[in-house]
Amino acid sequence: MTHKISFFRLKWTFLIPLAALFSVAFSPMAYAERRAAIVVGNGEYEFAPLANPKNDSKLIAATLTELGFDVLLFYDVRKATVDDLESAIRTHLLGADLAILYYAGHALQHEGRNLLLPVDVRTGSANEVIEDAIALNTLIDIVKDDPIGVKLIILDACRNNPLTSQKGLEEGLANIEAGAGQVLIAFATGAGEVAYDGTGVNSPYSSALANALQQPGLDIYDTFRTVRGEVRLATNGSQIPWITGSIETKFVFRASDLSKAPSEVSAANQALTIDRVLWYFIQDSPDPTDFERFVKAFPKSQLAEEALKRSKVQIAAFKRRGLFVTGALAATSISTEPPSSEDTKAAGAEFVFRQAGERAVSETFRIWPREMPVTQNGMKTLVTDCDLYAADPNDPQRVVPGVTNGLVNVRDALRACGFALAASPTDARLQYQFGRTLEIARRYDWAEHFYELAGEQQYSAALVNLGYMARVGMGREVDYKRAFDLYMKASSLGNLRARTNVGTAYIRGQGVPKIPEEGILWYKLAASSGWSNAINALGDSFRRGTGVKKDDVEATKLYAAAADAGQIDAISSLGRAYVSGLGIQKDVKRGLDLMIRATEMGNQYAPFFAARLLLKGDGKVSRDTKRALSLFELSARRGFEDAYLELAKGYAQGSFARGRPDLRRAYFNATLAARFKVEGAEQTRTSVGEKLDAATRKAVEGEVELFVQQNGL
Repeated sequence: MTHKISFFRLKWTFLIPLAALFSVAFSPMAYAERRAAIVVGNGEYEFAPLANPKNDSKLIAATLTELGFDVLLFYDVRKATVDDLESAIRTHLLGADLAILYYAGHALQHEGRNLLLPVDVRTGSANEVIEDAIALNTLIDIVKDDPIGVKLIILDACRNNPLTSQKGLEEGLANIEAGAGQVLIAFATGAGEVAYDGTGVNSPYSSALANALQQPGLDIYDTFRTVRGEVRLATNGSQIPWITGSIETKFVFRASDLSKAPSEVSAANQALTIDRVLWYFIQDSPDPTDFERFVKAFPKSQLAEEALKRSKVQIAAFKRRGLFVTGALAATSISTEPPSSEDTKAAGAEFVFRQAGERAVSETFRIWPREMPVTQNGMKTLVTDCDLYAADPNDPQRVVPGVTNGLVNVRDALRACGFALAASPTDARLQYQFGRTLEIARRYDWAEHFYELAGEQQYSAALVNLGYMARVGMGREVDYKRAFDLYMKASSLGNLRARTNVGTAYIRGQGVPKIPEEGILWYKLAASSGWSNAINALGDSFRRGTGVKKDDVEATKLYAAAADAGQIDAISSLGRAYVSGLGIQKDVKRGLDLMIRATEMGNQYAPFFAARLLLKGDGKVSRDTKRALSLFELSARRGFEDAYLELAKGYAQGSFARGRPDLRRAYFNATLAARFKVEGAEQTRTSVGEKLDAATRKAVEGEVELFVQQNGL
């Protein structure tokens, strides 16, 4: 490539051949196609600084570089350099077989137009914001007609924005079509909704994206389906990514090439060592620091000599590559720490362990200073980087609050735990956290190995996770007996999660004879120590009459106790009890309030039942079909398939539009519900389909196929 870009004060020929030379000389992963990416991280806003976009963009840039992309990384694009960015898109992305534009920062919408904000955007009025903003359509127009390759535009940009208080400016981004060509647009969350920036190391979306990109064998649709699922779980349903557009070419980001892993790295033999496992993940790294640390941590490793070579070559090859800082547009190493103003540093002065779900504790407990006090035998002497990145909120032996699974930054956690474990190879807590990170990375055989090492030292959380892997068939055949035995061993160590799981095994007859009465005793044991999941499970048992005499009053008392502890399913169940009057005096308004609270916390069932109530109204709760529609859609997006059937019925009956049916949407949702095998869905699909012509049915079925391809079942 011989283009010159004067404003970069560098020649493209200077950048790309160096990267190519490195790839040919050292990387075991070769790509026939040309891969190019531009990554933008805007955080230094005067009106509302963001701490994470620079960390997010650096993480994505490093991940893409390891996957063979020629990456340009921009920090803090200003108004004066927007033209430069657009020129870089034309020069760098056009003609690539696979091109990615990733943007992290503030964005908003105006009259359906999506606007990305430069860091020095004027904020005096809506007109000033609109004039200074970068129109997303302008960037799409640059790439959409390129006859070569696939273009991905990834927007981690729907962060909470105070400018939306101005008239005409709206929160989130509008769901636009990608237009002609092979262009796919990925949104960090749904249309008009807000994505989390967070005060941890990275946003939930960037963490999930980086983790998915590194998984072997995933094509583009696989990757974004994985991201959608991980973010949904990580935020407990509060943020659900979305994609639009259609592509025909199948690209795999990371081939399933196990030749990269030395043959000795097998959980089945005793040669599985920390250095070889860690090498598998860092061998394509663009950061020479990874290899320098490797040599120091494993001086006697057979790979130490190779690591030393790579560190020297990468220092030479990448010192002019990868990062352009707006302003002077000076190139520095891709591994250089992002520049920060005092405002952004202040925004990131505290570290918040990101958690979601019923085990999430108050943020007050999760806020830690990035620099801990120097105290003899204090926290600073106990806590490693591995703990900061990979501690488990469900681990009773953790030394920090921990990070929920889907929010773990796998790339950095693997390094942190690998190097920490090298310094202390028999530390059971570090073995467990390394295993946990490997499990999240879907290297289940290696995860089991390190869990077993920790389990041999009576580390209860490792035993519980081994049991879970056996129970659900994660990386192995389902084995209920093995799962039960592991849960029992962890139970003897006082693990409350394990005791609850033993109860569930007896309730269901998994690995042991089905004896619900025995299961109730284990639930009671865990509940007596305050484990809210066990309290909620007891509530379910009394409501259903499983192992105990059916008792709605007792069930409601237990739901209330679990709800007080923040158990989300219990909050939803308590709300339903108030609406129905089962076990408690009927109070529809309070019941709705509880279901909305559970909805806001991410529960997938609560919006469904709240929508049912609002669709018809009841007493002090007025009928609100618009809100009901929104809640049904939310429940469906969060993974409760029955919501698709309710949507189909509502559209068919005209419930959402004052009696006017929408048969096309009804057929779409009924077809989705049928794909999910929801009871009664096929009958609804048939009855609605009879009212449509064959061409319309075929078109809608095609839309369903695309939806499933993009978002999965």
